Amino acid sequence: MLSRLLQSPRRHERGQTIALVAISLVSLLAMSALAIDVVTLYVARDEARRAADAAALGAAKVLADAGVTTDPGNSASPSIWAAACTAAVNEAQSIAGQNTVAGQNPAAANVSVTFPAFGGSTCTTPSPTFGSNPQVTVQVTVGNLPTFFARIWSRATNSVTATATAEAYNPANYSTYPGGAGNVPNAPRCVKPLLLPNCDPGNTSGSGSGCGSYGTFISPSTGAITSPGPTTNSPAGDIGESFTLKSACANAPCNTLNPPTVTPGTPSNLNYYPLSIPSSGSGLCPNCVPSSPTGFESDLACCNWSPVQCGVNASLDTADPSPDGSGGPAAQAGQCLIHISTWSSWSSNCVPSLDQDCLDTTKTPFVMEAGTNNPLKGNTTGSSLNSGDVISTSDSVVSLPIYDSSGGSAPASPVAVIGFLQVFINDVNDNGVFTVTVLNVTGCGSTPAPPAVLGSGLPVGVRLIQP
Repeated sequence: MLSRLLQSPRRHERGQTIALVAISLVSLLAMSALAIDVVTLYVARDEARRAADAAALGAAKVLADAGVTTDPGNSASPSIWAAACTAAVNEAQSIAGQNTVAGQNPAAANVSVTFPAFGGSTCTTPSPTFGSNPQVTVQVTVGNLPTFFARIWSRATNSVTATATAEAYNPANYSTYPGGAGNVPNAPRCVKPLLLPNCDPGNTSGSGSGCGSYGTFISPSTGAITSPGPTTNSPAGDIGESFTLKSACANAPCNTLNPPTVTPGTPSNLNYYPLSIPSSGSGLCPNCVPSSPTGFESDLACCNWSPVQCGVNASLDTADPSPDGSGGPAAQAGQCLIHISTWSSWSSNCVPSLDQDCLDTTKTPFVMEAGTNNPLKGNTTGSSLNSGDVISTSDSVVSLPIYDSSGGSAPASPVAVIGFLQVFINDVNDNGVFTVTVLNVTGCGSTPAPPAVLGSGLPVGVRLIQP
């Protein structure tokens, strides 16, 4: 009896510590599983968000390049929008598919592309207007995500979804469209000093341009695109229209200017006026810039950082020699700009052997291909660029200012800018004649608002508005 009393009273509790540790380990494992799997899902969601952002921006870029921003009322054939819309969807799905989400690439079926202006519909016939800033929403969904521990408690698979909305942002005359919150001035940089009359060589059934029976690119009062629909030279309207440009100077130096003129032909010719752009310091210049260049040559071959804003008066360059003529300033600086070493006859087809980049207008949206002298050719930054490769940017894409030529007279300093043409320079021959193709048109309207916005050199950009 005495020995039993002397025994420890906790002897019957032996082994409970092991049971408590076992229960604690299960809890710790459950918490670890939750933490690891939740972190995995967060990482996958961020990857899906990046894929959606990139896809939305790519789709908006396609809409901008296709030129639909020049026809806010969709007055042209719906097939034009349908082609641009389909291209935007394909681009979004392609870009999203190149991104990795949790170790897998989103399939095209899991990349939803919609257009908010059309009530979320896809590439069907659009509603009456899609506005000057068309938007695109991309939703990326990835399922069957891996789980490391949570599958112990559930066999259900996990998925993540991310959505992004981007728009092709065209600031020209924005306040006149429904929903416009105020006019944002159109002020591109690196504008080239070729001032154009408001005469559309592709619209022979118009009036009011000051060039006889030829119509205008834009309305001087509203900034609206005058001829967004089919024209003589371009079934798609102004976009894709090609013509030549040569100086309107009547003598040298260029202190006498001819009236604005469109000369019929294949292609037609439109005269330009040399513009003087204020210098903002040393711009970006290629190595081929002529020694001791004139102001016109420097502004043409280099990037003058000074923005040219809607409604702001600009000066003509009438002191320098006449730009055109054999081996003149336009030929030297223009060929330098688009990287022509030795000029050879240009055709409307993309020829990989040409020095300069080329534009293939048989595809929608248009496709740019690298020339043999493209400055990125041969660079090894992961992969080298070869002539004939498809490119997304080119020094041949430039912005040209427009003045109101309705009076039929040559401009006089100071001259107000009423809009811009974004063109692709296909060729500059040895006489300084430019062959260009219109990529976009923007008008200023009657209420440009200072101060100037310092931004891209292109009139239409893209931006995320809802990541």
